[in-house]
Amino acid sequence: MGEGKGKVGGLVGYAIRLENMVTDQTRLIYATTGIVMRMLERSTELADVTHLILDEVHERSIESDFLMVVLKRLLVKRKDLKVVLMSATVDAERFSDYLGGAPVLKVPGRTFPVQHFYLEDAVEATGFKIEEDPRNPRSRKNEWDDNDAELDTESGSGASTGNLQAYSPETKLTLSRIDEYRIPYDLILKLLETIATSPQFVDYSKAILVFLPGLAEIRRVNDMILGHPMFGSHGRHGMNNWLIYPLHSTIASEDQEQAFLIPPPGMRKIVLATNIAETGITIPDVTAVIDTGKHKEMRFDEKRQLSRLIETFVSQANAKQRRGRAGRVQPGICFHLFTKERHDTSMAEQQTPEIMRLSLQDLVLRVKICNLGNVEEVLTSALDSPTPKNIRRAVDSLVDVKALTQDEELTPLGRQLAKLPLDVYLGKLVLLGSIFGCLDAALTIAALLSSKSPFAAPYGSGGEADRAKLSFKRGDSDLLTGYNAYSAWRRVCTSKQHISEGEFCRKNYLSQRTLSGIEDLKGQLTAAVLDAGFITLEPPQRAALNRARYQSYRRNFFFVVPDSYNHGSTNDEICNAVVAAAFYPKLLSRDGKGWRNVGSGKSVKVHQTSVNRDTDCEWLCYYGIMQAGGGRKTYDAHDTGGVEDLGIAVLCGDVEWKMFPGIAAIDGNRIRFAFQGWKSLVAVKVLRRRVGDVLKAAWKNPERELTASQKMWVGLFWEVMDGVGKGRKKK
Repeated sequence: MGEGKGKVGGLVGYAIRLENMVTDQTRLIYATTGIVMRMLERSTELADVTHLILDEVHERSIESDFLMVVLKRLLVKRKDLKVVLMSATVDAERFSDYLGGAPVLKVPGRTFPVQHFYLEDAVEATGFKIEEDPRNPRSRKNEWDDNDAELDTESGSGASTGNLQAYSPETKLTLSRIDEYRIPYDLILKLLETIATSPQFVDYSKAILVFLPGLAEIRRVNDMILGHPMFGSHGRHGMNNWLIYPLHSTIASEDQEQAFLIPPPGMRKIVLATNIAETGITIPDVTAVIDTGKHKEMRFDEKRQLSRLIETFVSQANAKQRRGRAGRVQPGICFHLFTKERHDTSMAEQQTPEIMRLSLQDLVLRVKICNLGNVEEVLTSALDSPTPKNIRRAVDSLVDVKALTQDEELTPLGRQLAKLPLDVYLGKLVLLGSIFGCLDAALTIAALLSSKSPFAAPYGSGGEADRAKLSFKRGDSDLLTGYNAYSAWRRVCTSKQHISEGEFCRKNYLSQRTLSGIEDLKGQLTAAVLDAGFITLEPPQRAALNRARYQSYRRNFFFVVPDSYNHGSTNDEICNAVVAAAFYPKLLSRDGKGWRNVGSGKSVKVHQTSVNRDTDCEWLCYYGIMQAGGGRKTYDAHDTGGVEDLGIAVLCGDVEWKMFPGIAAIDGNRIRFAFQGWKSLVAVKVLRRRVGDVLKAAWKNPERELTASQKMWVGLFWEVMDGVGKGRKKK
């Protein structure tokens, strides 16, 4: 026992070092997979590690499923290795079968008992009634106007009920009129009132947690509560001793912290949250839960190469996690706003794994760099395998990005991208930023897109927050706007100005904590680029980077990217061209008053939160496209940035030069540029070839410094883009 305990202790040491290197669960799993790969490739390395412990395995992220694939191979090689998988709601038998009949141990929980009720019980307890059938189109209100998701199923013909002999006729009638696919807002309010006043439930009313699908629903319920005479509506602190706290990723972390505090004596609280409150965070004093039974799931359409945010019913495992939130400090209650019949017969036991619904690009790249074999064979060996068609589309998209050859072999660029803990687009952005002298902007944008937005919009201040964001607008780009806000925050932190960091963030509707998290992540990305060989730092500069990374609690010191890699970060045209080259073929072209997606040919809108809603740019790159909500067959582009046509002609896709008509055709007829004269065409052709040679050399030997000739061509491209930008501004 003593020897075994010592070896597990060694593993704890690895875990502590990992947590110092990463800031969230995804990167922790990514780093853990790296350790397991080292153990798989070199049996003598880390031989003293005898136990691996993985918690919350039910969440089934892409990273955790890939880790399981690698781990299964390792267990064949390391017979002495013991792996412990833990979860309160996992389908233990499936994992056991996947790992060759591993034993299953059940450990009783220590939470207090939670009484759980269903939709029929909520209607019965509150006396809730629907006077007119809401399925009648004349009476139904459009509840999707302020929603960013669509429902993944059609509206039903009343709730699925089953046996209702124990319930009153009024309850049965109401259930026959309820559309179970819609959020019953009036019933939620009635339930809150009942829990707060009924002798049967009042002892559970100290802290009530309401699970809602997204921000639009949180906002609606928040407004309804504050407008209710029992709870009051004066500011965020209601009358009658009630505190109302919304919890959502777009709300500043500083504002969210209040929800975790135990209210003063005589006060009670209501927390409105998304599924982040299932496992990601714990509010310990919650004694009652109202579960709408819905959440929003991201699903990636490989065929259309776009993401869709789907509102769907939670799984039985999700429901169990939600009601478990009410039993932390005393016995609790939970009202699920779906029927017991639906729970028992229609709801999935577990949530759909990410590997079945998200993009597979990064996973395919990881399989290739790990030399695990044929991509399709590896991915179909996962606990839940994606379809061969989706795997094929992911491979094709990596060919488009130049990370794989037509023969599915890693390109030099693909090998460099696999070294970075980023998706292929952000990884390419950072690498291009190091070559074109805008590394600080590229690193910051990558960190911004890997985090939540630093722009905060507290309730009741949407207009002021929008104006504050627009004050940072730069280069017709959402990304450069975020970079501009970050840079302003950094200047405040490092200079002795008359305004404090906290005051600056409050005035400009920025989240101080989110910006600090972005800075920490940026430090990790800088170290990754350094390790990949794309930048070289002198010993004092390395020391400065380490100081900035490991003294993040002191926000008066930042690592400054050397000027040799950063002289272009202040140039909008260079930054936008680099972003467009990294994200290509994620490009939009002007199409009348709207936009056309270059990759798919579909019509696209710019999202309403973008600084480019009214831009006069002819071209926009984008980071993501999502299908708009409410069943509307429209698509919104997110995180957009303007780009000059010369930047596209030099850096994007494969080009065919047609000298006689004076046309450059990129990737067939995706994009066509016409030149006024053959001299202009030849000049751009030569510049593109020379810059392309620089990039090829950098992908093959990133540690090798650019030659004088290569630097000259990069500098020429920089000057030409700068001139194009100045010419456009004069117009």
